[in-house]
Amino acid sequence: MKLPPKPTAALLEHQEFFKGTPWRPLEKLAALAGYAHFVDGQVIFCESATADRFHLILSGRVALQTTAPDQRPVTVQILGPGEALGWSWMFPPYQWSFTARALEPVETIAFDAPKLRLASEEDPALGHAVMKRVLRVMLNRLQATRRRLAALEH
Repeated sequence: MKLPPKPTAALLEHQEFFKGTPWRPLEKLAALAGYAHFVDGQVIFCESATADRFHLILSGRVALQTTAPDQRPVTVQILGPGEALGWSWMFPPYQWSFTARALEPVETIAFDAPKLRLASEEDPALGHAVMKRVLRVMLNRLQATRRRLAALEH
Protein backbone atom coordinates (compact mmCIF):
# COMPACT_ATOMS: atom_id res chain seq x y z
CA MET A 1 0.00 0.00 0.00
CA LYS A 2 1.46 3.35 -1.07
CA LEU A 3 0.76 5.99 1.56
CA PRO A 4 1.16 9.76 1.39
CA PRO A 5 4.12 11.17 3.39
CA LYS A 6 1.74 12.20 6.18
CA PRO A 7 -1.85 11.12 6.89
CA THR A 8 -4.39 13.45 5.28
CA ALA A 9 -7.97 14.37 6.08
CA ALA A 10 -9.01 12.41 2.97
CA LEU A 11 -7.28 9.28 4.32
CA LEU A 12 -8.89 9.74 7.76
CA GLU A 13 -12.29 10.17 6.15
CA HIS A 14 -12.05 6.61 4.82
CA GLN A 15 -11.25 5.08 8.23
CA GLU A 16 -14.21 3.39 9.94
CA PHE A 17 -13.45 5.20 13.21
CA PHE A 18 -13.99 8.61 11.59
CA LYS A 19 -16.95 7.82 9.30
CA GLY A 20 -19.39 10.73 9.42
CA THR A 21 -16.94 13.21 10.98
CA PRO A 22 -17.12 16.69 9.41
CA TRP A 23 -14.16 17.69 7.24
CA ARG A 24 -12.85 20.54 9.43
CA PRO A 25 -12.16 18.31 12.46
CA LEU A 26 -10.53 15.75 10.15
CA GLU A 27 -8.05 18.37 8.96
CA LYS A 28 -7.14 19.15 12.59
CA LEU A 29 -6.80 15.45 13.37
CA ALA A 30 -4.58 14.80 10.35
CA ALA A 31 -2.16 17.45 11.62
CA LEU A 32 -1.72 15.38 14.81
CA ALA A 33 -1.03 12.11 13.01
CA GLY A 34 1.85 10.16 11.54
CA TYR A 35 2.49 6.58 10.51
CA ALA A 36 3.82 3.80 12.72
CA HIS A 37 5.18 0.43 11.65
CA PHE A 38 5.56 -2.66 13.82
CA VAL A 39 7.18 -6.02 13.03
CA ASP A 40 5.73 -9.44 13.77
CA GLY A 41 5.81 -10.03 17.53
CA GLN A 42 6.64 -6.43 18.45
CA VAL A 43 4.92 -5.00 21.51
CA ILE A 44 3.08 -1.84 20.48
CA PHE A 45 2.30 -0.85 24.06
CA CYS A 46 2.35 -2.51 27.49
CA GLU A 47 -0.36 -2.76 30.11
CA SER A 48 0.12 -0.03 32.79
CA ALA A 49 2.61 1.98 30.69
CA THR A 50 1.87 5.60 29.76
CA ALA A 51 -0.79 5.82 27.04
CA ASP A 52 0.66 8.46 24.73
CA ARG A 53 -0.60 7.29 21.33
CA PHE A 54 -3.81 6.34 19.61
CA HIS A 55 -3.70 4.09 16.54
CA LEU A 56 -5.93 3.27 13.60
CA ILE A 57 -4.83 -0.02 12.04
CA LEU A 58 -4.22 0.18 8.29
CA SER A 59 -2.79 -3.31 7.82
CA GLY A 60 -1.89 -6.34 9.91
CA ARG A 61 -3.36 -7.90 13.03
CA VAL A 62 -2.84 -6.97 16.67
CA ALA A 63 -3.54 -9.09 19.77
CA LEU A 64 -4.90 -7.23 22.80
CA GLN A 65 -3.71 -9.08 25.86
CA THR A 66 -4.04 -8.90 29.60
CA THR A 67 -2.22 -10.80 32.33
CA ALA A 68 -4.00 -13.74 33.96
CA PRO A 69 -3.67 -14.32 37.72
CA ASP A 70 -1.00 -16.96 36.98
CA GLN A 71 0.96 -14.23 35.08
CA ARG A 72 0.42 -15.73 31.60
CA PRO A 73 -0.78 -13.45 28.82
CA VAL A 74 -4.40 -13.92 27.77
CA THR A 75 -5.56 -12.63 24.40
CA VAL A 76 -8.81 -10.73 24.84
CA GLN A 77 -9.33 -9.65 21.25
CA ILE A 78 -7.59 -9.61 17.88
CA LEU A 79 -7.86 -6.38 15.92
CA GLY A 80 -7.28 -5.81 12.22
CA PRO A 81 -7.45 -3.22 9.47
CA GLY A 82 -10.02 -0.50 10.02
CA GLU A 83 -10.07 -0.89 13.80
CA ALA A 84 -8.98 1.54 16.49
CA LEU A 85 -6.23 0.54 18.88
CA GLY A 86 -6.25 2.17 22.29
CA TRP A 87 -8.61 4.22 24.39
CA SER A 88 -6.66 4.60 27.63
CA TRP A 89 -4.99 7.75 26.28
CA MET A 90 -8.30 9.60 26.73
CA PHE A 91 -8.79 9.17 30.48
CA PRO A 92 -6.57 9.76 33.53
CA PRO A 93 -4.27 8.26 34.65
CA TYR A 94 -3.45 7.74 30.92
CA GLN A 95 -2.13 4.20 31.34
CA TRP A 96 -2.78 1.30 28.99
CA SER A 97 -5.37 -1.22 30.17
CA PHE A 98 -4.03 -3.95 27.87
CA THR A 99 -0.84 -4.97 26.11
CA ALA A 100 -0.93 -4.79 22.31
CA ARG A 101 1.30 -7.12 20.29
CA ALA A 102 1.69 -7.28 16.50
CA LEU A 103 0.79 -10.74 15.17
CA GLU A 104 2.32 -9.88 11.79
CA PRO A 105 3.72 -6.69 10.28
CA VAL A 106 1.36 -3.85 11.26
CA GLU A 107 1.00 -0.35 9.88
CA THR A 108 -1.07 2.28 11.67
CA ILE A 109 -2.01 5.91 11.64
CA ALA A 110 -0.69 7.04 15.02
CA PHE A 111 -1.96 10.12 16.83
CA ASP A 112 -0.08 12.06 19.50
CA ALA A 113 -2.45 11.51 22.43
CA PRO A 114 -1.55 14.55 24.58
CA LYS A 115 -1.99 16.84 21.57
CA LEU A 116 -5.23 15.09 20.62
CA ARG A 117 -6.60 15.58 24.16
CA LEU A 118 -5.66 19.27 24.06
CA ALA A 119 -7.25 19.74 20.63
CA SER A 120 -10.40 17.99 21.90
CA GLU A 121 -10.58 20.36 24.88
CA GLU A 122 -10.01 23.46 22.73
CA ASP A 123 -12.58 22.45 20.11
CA PRO A 124 -15.74 21.01 21.73
CA ALA A 125 -17.12 19.75 18.40
CA LEU A 126 -13.91 17.85 17.76
CA GLY A 127 -13.86 16.58 21.35
CA HIS A 128 -17.45 15.37 21.09
CA ALA A 129 -16.79 13.56 17.79
CA VAL A 130 -13.69 11.83 19.19
CA MET A 131 -15.34 10.99 22.53
CA LYS A 132 -18.34 9.32 20.87
CA ARG A 133 -16.03 7.14 18.83
CA VAL A 134 -13.73 6.28 21.75
CA LEU A 135 -16.74 5.26 23.85
CA ARG A 136 -17.80 2.89 21.06
CA VAL A 137 -14.30 1.33 21.13
CA MET A 138 -14.49 0.99 24.92
CA LEU A 139 -17.85 -0.76 24.71
CA ASN A 140 -16.48 -3.19 22.12
CA ARG A 141 -13.44 -3.96 24.32
CA LEU A 142 -15.62 -4.49 27.38
CA GLN A 143 -17.87 -6.91 25.50
CA ALA A 144 -14.89 -8.78 24.04
CA THR A 145 -13.28 -9.07 27.47
CA ARG A 146 -16.50 -10.36 28.99
CA ARG A 147 -16.86 -12.99 26.23
CA ARG A 148 -13.23 -14.07 26.66
CA LEU A 149 -13.55 -14.39 30.44
CA ALA A 150 -16.73 -16.43 30.05
CA ALA A 151 -14.91 -18.75 27.62
CA LEU A 152 -12.05 -19.21 30.11
CA GLU A 153 -14.47 -20.30 32.83
CA HIS A 154 -15.67 -23.27 30.76
